[in-house]
Amino acid sequence: MERSERRILTTHVGSLPRAAPLRDLLLRQERGEPFEATELDRQVEAAVHRAVRGQRKAGIDIASDGEQPRVGFSTYVTRRMRGFGGESRRPAARDILEFPDYAAMFAERRRLAARVGNAP
Repeated sequence: MERSERRILTTHVGSLPRAAPLRDLLLRQERGEPFEATELDRQVEAAVHRAVRGQRKAGIDIASDGEQPRVGFSTYVTRRMRGFGGESRRPAARDILEFPDYAAMFAERRRLAARVGNAP
């Protein structure tokens, strides 16, 4: 465990942007579509190295994988643990309900993204 008596050590928590090829493979995996497992492994390894390198360059003391191997924190649990499944069917947010133009724009942006509103 790293420690310091002279300054506060910094870390990073959360998801860093994924390169398009990795994102596409992770989405195919999540959707149950065919994908090349060896290519996914290769993309994940390269993405984690990039994420850690970037954090080190930014001065982060304790780097993370930036969530690169996972399509999303709320959905990958089904690949790691038993007992999770189905969909949560969360109600739509008020801004989605009250502003149809925004709803359409948001839906288009989310079209190629991981599940969020219907996570296990």
